[in-house]
Amino acid sequence: MIYKEILPSLGLQPFIKNYLLVGYDKPLPVNFVTQPYPTRIEQSLNFFARGFIYNHTPYTGESVRVSQTALFGQQVLRLNFETNFQPDFLMLMVIFQAGALNRILGIPSQELTTQFCDAEPLLSAELRQVNDLIANAKGENEIIGIAEEFLWRKVKQVKTQPNGIDRIGELLTTHPNRFSLDWLADQACLSPRQFERRFTDRMGVGPKLYSRISRFYQTFQYKEAHPHTDWLTVALYFGYTDYYHLAKDFKQFANSTPNMMLQQYAHRPEVMVKFLMQ
Repeated sequence: MIYKEILPSLGLQPFIKNYLLVGYDKPLPVNFVTQPYPTRIEQSLNFFARGFIYNHTPYTGESVRVSQTALFGQQVLRLNFETNFQPDFLMLMVIFQAGALNRILGIPSQELTTQFCDAEPLLSAELRQVNDLIANAKGENEIIGIAEEFLWRKVKQVKTQPNGIDRIGELLTTHPNRFSLDWLADQACLSPRQFERRFTDRMGVGPKLYSRISRFYQTFQYKEAHPHTDWLTVALYFGYTDYYHLAKDFKQFANSTPNMMLQQYAHRPEVMVKFLMQ
């Protein structure tokens, strides 16, 4: 059993925020096979080396099997990921820094917004072989080494340099909703209209929505880590005008009330993996 966040090697850190490695070799209880996935600031490459997942969209009721190697663009609505019941599952998630996926792919990021698509046509046909190597690797160090060997080859081909949009994306990831659009545009040496268009191309959504998603998820994470702090206190701490303003974001980004989302999130598969590791 494994659930571990791993930092990339130093040279890849401008592109890769971290890796998430999840694996288990025992069947999960039925009430732990669905992961409620509220919206967060995240774009990733996912290797499902053993086993697979389905995405169930609560708004439409549709379930779709996710590709064995999949690119996840910026999500703006809640998703539910359902793991298979087979007792052999291994996933490596490569989580990108702000703007990095746009630099690697060379296409506007809004083309991937709300998408989780087969990575091979967009990134490399080599991914199938990389996924097979990960599936047969012995230990986490070998898994990360295989992934990084591939990622090094990709980032060496990148010709676009990081810019002010990337730095502002990083800023809004850690300090959301504290800056005006005019100020952000001025920091990027662009007009507000130019800034909004280029930010959307780079990040997949506009700066206002990006900031709202970042604030929402930070609020949610804080409450999960501080369960005895009441929701109003948490809401005000993160700049919401009141609890109802926060509840509105939960309705949009989690399709749930705040308390219900916490209850559902407590039954995601990685919680059971952590429990079985103890």
